[in-house]
Amino acid sequence: MTPSPIPPLAEFLRWIAEMPAAFRGEPGKGGGVRVRAVVADLMETVAGEAPGGPALAPFATTGSVQDRNRLRWVLAACHLLWHPSLRGRRIPATALLKFLVQDLAAVAAVANADGLATEEERREELTRRALGAAGLRLPGETKDTAETRLNQVDSIERRRLIATAAEKQRRARALQEELRRQAAEEAASKASSE
Repeated sequence: MTPSPIPPLAEFLRWIAEMPAAFRGEPGKGGGVRVRAVVADLMETVAGEAPGGPALAPFATTGSVQDRNRLRWVLAACHLLWHPSLRGRRIPATALLKFLVQDLAAVAAVANADGLATEEERREELTRRALGAAGLRLPGETKDTAETRLNQVDSIERRRLIATAAEKQRRARALQEELRRQAAEEAASKASSE
């Protein structure tokens, strides 16, 4: 069976925006979505192999706010990777697990999964990260174009740039304060010598 072609970005954005309520719910214990089961089904479908228990260990919930946010990103990614155009493809299990475990943990550390419902850029970021992990690109995009656009919507990069800018402002304020202090000392010294 030949996989269907990769659709344009708008289709993936719509697919994520219309994600079923179960994938938007609370992951884990107490009637929540069983993330391990969702990941196991996805792995079997798109990677062609059922993961063992150790591979699923990162998808158990600790119940912390950060962990729930990370697992909500994982659920959204699983929904995205369940898109009909991606289902017929074989994504290497190692690449898929790296994306679901490491890449999404980094995103979840700086961006709330609620943004997937309200911010098109978060949906685009998830799409581009997932396609990149699968070794795929949107139609008509080169590798450079795809990387450039991901950098433009990248939550991690945005957080880094904000932190860098804040540090530069802090250093500039400290330098201005030091220059004012030196000028005041010089003025005081000049006044006392006259």
